[in-house]
Amino acid sequence: MGKLVNIVPPYIHPGYLNFKYSAFEGLANCGLLVGKSHFPLKILHHWAFLYEIPRLFSTKETVMLMFVEPVSITFDTFPYYATHEVIPFIWDCWPCYYDKMEAWFNRHKTRTAVFTSRMEMEEMQKRCPRVKMLWCPEAVDASNYKQGRLLKDRNINLLEFGRSNERVLGKLSIDNHVFTYGDGKFIYSNDELYKAMGDAKITICLPKSMTHPDVAQGVETLTQRYWEAMLSRMVIVGRAPKELIDICGYNPVLELPNDKEQINTFILNIISNIEDYQELVDKNRQTALEKGIWSIRMKGVVEWLENVGYSI
Repeated sequence: MGKLVNIVPPYIHPGYLNFKYSAFEGLANCGLLVGKSHFPLKILHHWAFLYEIPRLFSTKETVMLMFVEPVSITFDTFPYYATHEVIPFIWDCWPCYYDKMEAWFNRHKTRTAVFTSRMEMEEMQKRCPRVKMLWCPEAVDASNYKQGRLLKDRNINLLEFGRSNERVLGKLSIDNHVFTYGDGKFIYSNDELYKAMGDAKITICLPKSMTHPDVAQGVETLTQRYWEAMLSRMVIVGRAPKELIDICGYNPVLELPNDKEQINTFILNIISNIEDYQELVDKNRQTALEKGIWSIRMKGVVEWLENVGYSI
């Protein structure tokens, strides 16, 4: 029998959504044992982000699966990196973090890791060939996202949530155009956002490789925003990451024209013919329910962990 896998709840920042928590719940619902989190007192958070405590001892019985980002890897795995083997479940391993994660893998003798980005995993596999790696694309908890009204009965023409798309698309001239983020902060509560998503005809989804090319450096990956939009039956305009197309078996996104001058007209034409897209958004929701839910995704993770020698 291999080491018994325990999963550790990620840190919850008061007042903020933690996208990693839905992934944790998905694994917990698969029956994995839940270990206790032991994050430091808030006054020590800055220290825990910057420094590691020395190796204290090493247990041979259990391994801790923890939900992490490279920017905060030391904090996210505190204090188990000093006492246990850790399986990191990794988001946002952008190229600027490759060296940092390679060093962390080597320092902590990492044997197994899970990545939400296929391209990031492939690069790290080249750097750390001894580490067993799994690609587990992002998913969501479907319970927050309702199918909403039919497109023809919705009031918001265009809903933009999350990071700004303006530097890619330019300023758009669309009536009933709603932003959920402004002046550096979210201006919608979570409940208001979910309600707006069920009342919006169109949303824009662009990968970070387009909105922040300096960070992504050519890495294109699927984010939960696509699943959220599909579950809410909004028409998605923008660009679909190849990961999404591969998972769905088709492209659920209406690809924007390359000419920025044509984008406004492109969106207005969709609004004018919105009923033509009802079949597409119905299909997208069904696809998301079948292929974009953590409770489904994590069954594959559990099977893989058992196949590489762990005990569940």
